[in-house]
Amino acid sequence: MATTDPKRAALVKALMERDLYEMLDVPRDAGDQDILAAIARRTEWVEETPMRHADREAEMHWLAWAERALVTDPEIRIEYDAALDRKAAAEARAVESRQRVRKLRQARDELAKREAGRAVLVEDPKAKKAPTPRTTTEPSTPAGAGPEVVEVDVEVTEVLQVEQTDAGTVFTDVTETVVAVTTDDGAVEVTDAIEVVEAVVPPEDGQQA
Repeated sequence: MATTDPKRAALVKALMERDLYEMLDVPRDAGDQDILAAIARRTEWVEETPMRHADREAEMHWLAWAERALVTDPEIRIEYDAALDRKAAAEARAVESRQRVRKLRQARDELAKREAGRAVLVEDPKAKKAPTPRTTTEPSTPAGAGPEVVEVDVEVTEVLQVEQTDAGTVFTDVTETVVAVTTDDGAVEVTDAIEVVEAVVPPEDGQQA
């Protein structure tokens, strides 16, 4: 539920800098009395723990906010809980997107290794011949065996694009892998692969353009 009160909206946005339930060490479904008891324990800890005056004032300020947001004004608590859920969902989507990018990169690297491995086999056809008895001279490549690979060049280009849209922030990871194989007869074979990974993080309610 998006808030219509500008002051309450500003307070909820400021509260998102900290997880009040984690600060008080209480579950999300804690009742008013449990929250007030936790605030009292936290207040006692702040007053008895050596710390800078500015830090103590900041902690007491957060405790006052916690009482107002979680006990005094139920509407603020509803909006704060909803904002925490949206934040957790966005973080989960970001983690999933990073995992997908990592898996695609691993697949890309494995593909490049396989391409390079096949090129090495073409480069050294002599390895398939049976050894010649009583000689240490390497057998020469027979005529008509085909061109030999003289160079394998793998180039990887990665571009991360960030775009703000009505649907949210769009992160696009474009990776291009180019494998060029050059043989001794001057021929060049190029393999080009492009991978695109896109993740969308929607804006929070009330913050859309």
